[in-house]
Amino acid sequence: MTGGGSVPAKLSDSDRQKVDELRAAVKEYLTPYYDTDFNLLRWLVGHDYNIDLLKPKLINHLQLRKFEDWNLDGIASTPRNHVIHNYWKSGLTGEAGKTPNTFVNVEQTGANDYWGLLAAHSTTDLLKARVHDLESMLAARSSILYIMDLSGLKFDRNITTLVSGALASISAFMSDHYVELIHSFVLVNVPTFIHTIWEYIHSFVLVNAPTFWTLARPLLPERTRNKVKILGSKWQTEILELADASVLPSYWNAEGSSVFTAHIERGVPVPQELYYKGSMPADSQTLSVKAGKIGTMDLELKEGQSVHYLLHGDGQFAFAIYYSDDATTRDSEGVGKWARCYPLFAKIPGPTTVPLKDSIKIPKSGTYRLWFSNEHAWLHTLKITHQLRID
Repeated sequence: MTGGGSVPAKLSDSDRQKVDELRAAVKEYLTPYYDTDFNLLRWLVGHDYNIDLLKPKLINHLQLRKFEDWNLDGIASTPRNHVIHNYWKSGLTGEAGKTPNTFVNVEQTGANDYWGLLAAHSTTDLLKARVHDLESMLAARSSILYIMDLSGLKFDRNITTLVSGALASISAFMSDHYVELIHSFVLVNVPTFIHTIWEYIHSFVLVNAPTFWTLARPLLPERTRNKVKILGSKWQTEILELADASVLPSYWNAEGSSVFTAHIERGVPVPQELYYKGSMPADSQTLSVKAGKIGTMDLELKEGQSVHYLLHGDGQFAFAIYYSDDATTRDSEGVGKWARCYPLFAKIPGPTTVPLKDSIKIPKSGTYRLWFSNEHAWLHTLKITHQLRID
């Protein structure tokens, strides 16, 4: 488990030395946009300043930043207009004020229609929409005071599915690629049923933590789980000790009150007519990957070609695409010294409700390996149903 300290506002002499050392270690991968002391210090703090430990993880992230289709360096300056954004509204408001060197982001956790989003869009689409917000947070060059508003949260069978599935996948992605960006999580509007359930099962969960914590833990990056603040019945007063009223949502105001003044659009449900009702094409093929194993598909491709894929998994899996133009670096099933040319998704929940759909343009001629991991499974043989098109 990596460290969980906050990122200092200013660099000490020892921090400067470590930042410069890390910068030199990854200089061939750094983009000018990302090459800031703030970014490098986050990775150091998040890994107890252990450069050997964090270097491969940071390189993995920097490779993702160079993937043109994701445009991480430039996405924060583009319109927030992914179709998913119609339902998952932005909550980034401004500087917290009361908590120095932080920006406020309000997540409508209880009201957002995550279930509908999952029924209409694939996990990769959700991640593509989410990185716009993550990169906007990153562009603030400050840590984020992440407020989770649980108003409207309902206790039903969907909660467990969500927190152990797609939302956990998004959390894992955030943990892998946006290390120590979060200053703290603040939970408000906590429903009363959570405390009732807590009284019943308190002996089986963390001491002095509401039951929602056991539900929320999978949503929170591991390095920031010790940064959670759960406000009580007087949260509307307590929150003003953490952030100025000008950056807190006006929809919190009671009738006739105008304490909170930030305008945040409310999330809206995804119409059921937009839910995915399709199926994999009849000419799809299937790749079987035994429990604890890795499966691959190799394609010989030329520069300028494009690969379009549609994938459905009948269980949880990991996925990436690698490239090699040197036969001596290849092995039977691994990726050895292959270069990654598409983001590594360490946890794609399955069975997938909506097939993964994407494409990549081939930058260099060579062998491209679609890599699937079923290493987490003990018994289940993973079946990847796929359709590939090359043009």
